[in-house]
Amino acid sequence: MIVQCEQCQKQFKLNPENIKRPSVKVRCSNCQNVFSVSRPEPAGVVETALTSPEVKSPPPTRPTSSRRLLILLIPLLVIAGGLALWLYVPWPVSTKTVPQTTGIEQLHLVKSRGFFIDNKQAGQLFVIQGRVRNDFPVPRRWIHLRAKLYTTDGQTARQLDFYAGTMLSDQQLQSVPLAELLGLIQRPPIKQDRVQTIAAREEVTFTVPFGDLPELTELSDYSVEILASQPA
Repeated sequence: MIVQCEQCQKQFKLNPENIKRPSVKVRCSNCQNVFSVSRPEPAGVVETALTSPEVKSPPPTRPTSSRRLLILLIPLLVIAGGLALWLYVPWPVSTKTVPQTTGIEQLHLVKSRGFFIDNKQAGQLFVIQGRVRNDFPVPRRWIHLRAKLYTTDGQTARQLDFYAGTMLSDQQLQSVPLAELLGLIQRPPIKQDRVQTIAAREEVTFTVPFGDLPELTELSDYSVEILASQPA
């Protein structure tokens, strides 16, 4: 199959058998842009329905008198048993409970992108940046995320847990040691000496850098999932 870079429009030949997932990330050898390539859909299969020969059912038989009596007694016995339970069995008073929540039901990933950048000390990094929107009617804080890199066979190559709210600039990604970058994103963000909160309908950014990468030909995709959050 032929794929085309979204940025420089250069075309490349790619073997579709190397695409193990529905969508993989590839890097343009011309401009280094990272973009998605979808696996081609296989040809559809036409299903044919088989008709089974009609089977004649035997004629219905009339129930005997004792069977008719039993049919009439069953509803009466059920009603009598239910009435006895209602009158003589003590029923507990129900109390309304609030369902437990992990705090992610109304948090949504708005957008994310992945790109490579060179760090002076750690070498090449793969960076994921994006935003999370708080669709709760009240403010939230401590939005905890997990990012993963996948190999071409669908295995997890790298994994990092971190907090949204800390946006790292390109200058920081290039000059600050990787351990310090991870320290900034793996603790709850602080804004003006206070825990950062995200108001209702507000979006918050995130950045997560991956170092010590495997061979680039072994990487195919990444994912970001929301793990938890707390009420502000």
